[in-house]
Amino acid sequence: MNRSFFFRRQLRFDINRKVHSFLFIGAMLFTLLFNIAFAQTEVQNLAVVLNALDKDDWNITSSLSIIDLDEPNLNQAVDSEVISIGGVPSDILIHGHHAYISNFDWLSQPSHDSILIVNLERREIIGVISLQPGVYPQSLALVNQDKMYITCDNTHQVHVVNIGSRSVPKIITDASFNKTTGITVLNGKAYVTNPAWEWDAAAGKSVYHQSSVSVIDTETDSVVKTIAMPINAGGILNDGDSTVIVKTTGNYNEISGELVFIDATTDEVFNTVDLKMTPGSFAINSQKQLFIQGGWLNRGLLIYDVPTQAWIRDKDNTLEAFAGGSGMTFGDDGNLYITKPDWTGGGLSTMLVMGSDETLIKTYQLGHGTDEVALAQIVPRNEDVNDDGFIDIKDLVLVAQDFGKTGPGLIGDVNGDGEVNILDLVRVAQHF
Repeated sequence: MNRSFFFRRQLRFDINRKVHSFLFIGAMLFTLLFNIAFAQTEVQNLAVVLNALDKDDWNITSSLSIIDLDEPNLNQAVDSEVISIGGVPSDILIHGHHAYISNFDWLSQPSHDSILIVNLERREIIGVISLQPGVYPQSLALVNQDKMYITCDNTHQVHVVNIGSRSVPKIITDASFNKTTGITVLNGKAYVTNPAWEWDAAAGKSVYHQSSVSVIDTETDSVVKTIAMPINAGGILNDGDSTVIVKTTGNYNEISGELVFIDATTDEVFNTVDLKMTPGSFAINSQKQLFIQGGWLNRGLLIYDVPTQAWIRDKDNTLEAFAGGSGMTFGDDGNLYITKPDWTGGGLSTMLVMGSDETLIKTYQLGHGTDEVALAQIVPRNEDVNDDGFIDIKDLVLVAQDFGKTGPGLIGDVNGDGEVNILDLVRVAQHF
């Protein structure tokens, strides 16, 4: 037989065999993906609560409580103080099935400043992002899937966090920064509040300077504008569209707090509302209505409609049943989740759930000093192979590296059957 003819025939046979193999694998992948796509996926709806009271002589340590919002038995729903934190937890950010908690311990020298990473499915701390000692981390904001900002008030900075590498590759500084505290991200920009206060030890009181909001371009990580604010601008959020709302608290005496509305397209202030009191926490719902905790003399919830710039409930017509809240957040169901702390050490803190009709739906009994609250939707799974909080090509690569191996403890054995094969690849790909 002609060798050239035999070689070409054999080559065509090898190519066809490989093509058929790839087609077979592709068909199997399509079939499995199609079948899995219509399978029911269990979703856990959780409330994650920071218990901020940390007092050694009371034998109380700051902690995290996790509440199963789908559990009808309210006592069984609460996993109280399930994760010990220690120090001063100041904010919580949910990203995938991870909770990121800013934390510092100002009593230790040097202080242990960090961002704790909690796997909410396994309910354990899985990592720590270390920060420079003494920065006192405050508020967290997600910029994109791989990047977040954290304000650090003691050093007047904003740290840029790489989520994948769990590191701080960059620190933003600017002359406008002064006690950087609150932060919100909207339309490619981050808005940072600068309360600009300092403690006057001789006078025994805080002194307040000119507050402001610094606007950061999230692509370049640079400050592009500074907006002057009334005294003690700390709280900040946005309506998800084109408006940034700043809450100032005044000097807790003769100067009252205000709401300041910023047009995010021009970064200009278009309205300021005098609250005629010192406000507490605030949150905004999907109808762009602000819910604000009133002060000591105006206890209860006030409601302000952002689109019409008008009060729905002012300080003389509050929802008193929901007074005293510390942390507040809205769920996709329209319910408002409010934490009410007990700072006495008695362990009588609660979380209230208020329906969209302004009635009390549930009351959960929690731990000590409940503070911030965040909501999470968790899908129990092993597909997040590298445990970075998301399922993406990185997880698929890790499974592929173990492909064909058998035995216990293989990182690529997603379904836990003792071998890494096409089923593991399909399971990861399905949850992209």
